[in-house]
Amino acid sequence: MIRKTIKSLLIILVVSLSIFCVKLFLLKPFSINHFLARELIYDAIDSPEYLTYIGILENYGIRSYNGKLSDYSIEKDKGNLKNIKKNYQTLQSYKDENLNYENLMNKKIALFQMRNEIDEKTKYPYHSYPLRQMNGTHTQILEFLTDIHPINDKKDGEYYLSRLKEIPNVFDQILKKMEIRKELKIFPPIFMVQRVIDQIENILAVQIDESPLITVFEEKLINININKNEVNKFKLRASRIISEDIIPSYQRLLNHMNEILPLANTHDGVWSLPDGDNYYSLKLKMMTTSNLTANEIHELGLSEVKRITNEITEILKSEGYEDVKNIGQILISLNESPRFLYPDNDQSREDIIKTYNEIIEKSSKEMDNYFHKRPKAGVVVKPVPAYSEESAAGGYYRGPTLDGSRPGIFYANLYDIKATPKFGMKTLAFHEAIPGHHFQIALNLENKELSFFRRFGVNSTAYTEGWALYAEQLAVEIGLADDPFDKIGFLQSELFRAVRLVVDTGIHYKKWTRDEAINYMFNTTGKALSSVIAEIERYISWPGQACSYKVGMITILKMRKDAKDKLGKNFDIKDFHEFILLNGEIPMTILEKNFENWIKNKI
Repeated sequence: MIRKTIKSLLIILVVSLSIFCVKLFLLKPFSINHFLARELIYDAIDSPEYLTYIGILENYGIRSYNGKLSDYSIEKDKGNLKNIKKNYQTLQSYKDENLNYENLMNKKIALFQMRNEIDEKTKYPYHSYPLRQMNGTHTQILEFLTDIHPINDKKDGEYYLSRLKEIPNVFDQILKKMEIRKELKIFPPIFMVQRVIDQIENILAVQIDESPLITVFEEKLINININKNEVNKFKLRASRIISEDIIPSYQRLLNHMNEILPLANTHDGVWSLPDGDNYYSLKLKMMTTSNLTANEIHELGLSEVKRITNEITEILKSEGYEDVKNIGQILISLNESPRFLYPDNDQSREDIIKTYNEIIEKSSKEMDNYFHKRPKAGVVVKPVPAYSEESAAGGYYRGPTLDGSRPGIFYANLYDIKATPKFGMKTLAFHEAIPGHHFQIALNLENKELSFFRRFGVNSTAYTEGWALYAEQLAVEIGLADDPFDKIGFLQSELFRAVRLVVDTGIHYKKWTRDEAINYMFNTTGKALSSVIAEIERYISWPGQACSYKVGMITILKMRKDAKDKLGKNFDIKDFHEFILLNGEIPMTILEKNFENWIKNKI
């Protein structure tokens, strides 16, 4: 009887599950959450790298995707656009009056993202630069394989080799798109082409047995206690793939870049591309998630530069500086002062990593006073990989896996010691780690109360970077940078982000040259020249993104001030941070609307 009952229940369960799956994957799903979850699942399946990155399916024994790389083909791009348009129409078919608050918000966020993506892919499919000095496919693929691809057993080793074999196909697909850009006369700026040429030549110059694709692979194999003979067999197979397949594919990329070098764009801003002004307006909307125009952002930047410069001036006067007319020059002198610099050697680079860890540990101890909830995942500090450090930003963060197998990682760029003055280290650690990116990104990943879409499918640069810049100020406010020069480090960082508003719009809207932007940023911020050059070149390759930081921060600070003014004694900083962080990554215009409702419920 028990067996019959169990059998009947199983049949009912299988039938119910089958009906649900048909509804979820073949028909219009029951709800927006199901619909958006379905599309994210499809997107994830289309991105083996993303599946590897989140590491969620490996807990269920599913990991064959670890042997594959994404499809970068033109046909795939066309299929993706067709699907987004279809999904946009489907999402609109869910009537607002039938939705609860959460699903209505999900709809608004998804429509905002889809509309922008459709506009970009339809009007400007070839305005970006897939081979660029920062985050170019040719370097990203190396970083992914060395830093992210897991090696937990011999099967993972086989998957690694499979991915190595797919690299030439990826590069050939990219080259086909580059040829279309050539036909359309859309070329990267001269400096970008030359930077990519240099990067590829550096990759090709490395002996195969010294390549990170070999050395890191070997290290990971040794760490899982595979015997030496098997390790050597894996290395030999990897070396053969690199020699016979990967090196020739890099050579093809190099040949193309050398071919277009004489044709490269003599201008740096996207204004010079077809319909460039409208393209830039779209990128600003996508990145800042605001309705600010390029000119409004430019003027906002100039205003913030003036305010922050005045604050730095007052601190310098209090520290005995008499001639404070040229703040940029004073900051340059501070950046170059032996008092604030580590010696340029390997030991110093180890010391910098150690100091960053100490800063993060101290900051972490204070956070219980300002947050109801903190991430379960830890965060570690690593140097930026050598093959990308010359062109990489001063620091960046990569989130943890859901299963806890990999913590959050703060990558610190140690290429130029002068770019890491001691008085700026705390601010960078606050931004990238605690209470910055690590708190926001890790909490979002761990927040099971959010829908699948809200945890994994939303991308708002203004929100993420706005929070990280706000986190810098928060850390200073609570006394984690009480030394006057540490405060100058924070203000220099904020000044840096304000200058970004000026130079990004200057380059892409007001037709500044690369050199004009470099000179303005260098003379205004006092940052190391190497850092300034890398930053300006980043803005050229990634239009609008740099504006998101300050716009996002200003929005969060405005909401906090409004909350204090309206709630008075009932204002609780923990509650405010919970509202910002535990509702997921949200476009700023929508976050502001949510804030109005949050305040109404508090009053």
